[in-house]
Amino acid sequence: MTRFVIRGICYWLFGLLRLLNTEAAAQPLLTPPPNPLNHVYSVDQLRSDFALIRRALEEAHPGLYRYHPRDSVNRWFDAAAARIDRPMTELQFRRAIEPAVDHIGCGHTDLYASKAFTRFRKRNPLKPFPVDAIVLNNKLYVRENRSTDTTIRRGTEITKINGRAAQAVLERIYNYISSDGYNQTFKPFVINTGSFGSYYTLAFGADSVAHELTLRDSTGNTQTLSFRTRPDRIKPRLDSLDKRTIPAGKPKRKPATETKPDELRSFVFSDRDTTTAIMTITSFSGGGQRGFFKQSFHTLAQQKGIKNLIVDVRGNLGGNSGASINLVSYLVNKPFQAYTQVDAPVRQVSFNEHLGWKFWRFFLRNFFTRRTPEGTYRRTGETGIIKPVRRNGFRGRVFVLINGGTFSAAAIFASLAKHNAPDRVTVVGRESGGGEYGCNAFTSPYLTLPETGVQLRLPLYKIVLAIPGQDKGHGVMPDVPVTYTLPAVTAGQDLDVEAVYGLISAKAGR
Repeated sequence: MTRFVIRGICYWLFGLLRLLNTEAAAQPLLTPPPNPLNHVYSVDQLRSDFALIRRALEEAHPGLYRYHPRDSVNRWFDAAAARIDRPMTELQFRRAIEPAVDHIGCGHTDLYASKAFTRFRKRNPLKPFPVDAIVLNNKLYVRENRSTDTTIRRGTEITKINGRAAQAVLERIYNYISSDGYNQTFKPFVINTGSFGSYYTLAFGADSVAHELTLRDSTGNTQTLSFRTRPDRIKPRLDSLDKRTIPAGKPKRKPATETKPDELRSFVFSDRDTTTAIMTITSFSGGGQRGFFKQSFHTLAQQKGIKNLIVDVRGNLGGNSGASINLVSYLVNKPFQAYTQVDAPVRQVSFNEHLGWKFWRFFLRNFFTRRTPEGTYRRTGETGIIKPVRRNGFRGRVFVLINGGTFSAAAIFASLAKHNAPDRVTVVGRESGGGEYGCNAFTSPYLTLPETGVQLRLPLYKIVLAIPGQDKGHGVMPDVPVTYTLPAVTAGQDLDVEAVYGLISAKAGR
């Protein structure tokens, strides 16, 4: 009997592989233009690609109207279509339609450069922006001088770029960065990862590298400078016009032996306070996470006298939400539910030939999806009750550090920890970039447009966290807000950690 079962499975897999190969063969092959930067597409080509984007979003996006009514979304789409009124390059096309996509209010939905464009940019990098600029309290400042003018100092305010006010420049750039709901902390975070120059190019054009900056120093003196970049300050890095800041979804699993703990996560005992341990998790991607948590909490349990645990998920853009939920189970006292919904609006999309991850999507929709009475398709095994870890679970005070870069699975962790252990968990920092009540994600393949090759990242499931209250379109709000000042940033001070130690000292009466 077993032999027949195995034979049946083999026949099924063989048929599946034939089906997938047929799907792949049916996809149109794009012939990349010799210079994707300057190649011009016809109006018909561009309108055809945008029509596919709109159709895909209206058919399969699980949260298209999560934060904005249908008529508003339609108005944005109509305005984007109206902007396609002449032949355009790929960059011009993205500039015309991306604001409509980003207005949806989904940080997992965004446009990316074509593969041909990305390859070309690697071989032919754009001129770098003259300074590395950062955003602080809606103002622009110099973080690093890359120009030939050695008088420009770190921390100098940028008031204008090529005659445009800095605030106007930021407002325009923000139209090209997706974020969850009405959140505004994620966009400055993305820019502050060293991406200002690339987003400036996306917003204002490939030939718009600044040659004139108006600067204001600490004494209030203003000067306008024209300059060129110093070649010795150019750091070789992938041009981020492809904007792949957020993990694509299902990470490639690596053996735990290949993971570098200092890159993704670390666990140490504080050298400043003998009652405190610090766990830093920069990503929930990669293998070995559950083993890391198990070992860390085992070590924590062996160390007597530890009453406080700092969990730092600042700048953690997410990854495997299962790992982030596993971490929550070490911190709570009672069973909890992570999700009430992980729902897709359709089981199979009508544009399957253009959408990636075919085998993974086929596997999920046929074996791990069920139809709900409301007509959506829910992932099975995701809405159950999760038991807390009894052995080596931590029951002391927990301080979760968050900021605008706490996104996706990291925001899920912060939200569930805060709501399921409110008497022991204190959130410190700034509003998380990811939504407090969930996001649209779980499986987020790329839709490749047949004419231009531009890619749309399309999340397929709406995630709703099992926490009380109503989704107001914001991230996890800190219990202890921390505001950074320019002197603190330039001095490299960690005000979030300082705030935690202040709370610990106050509790101990020190």
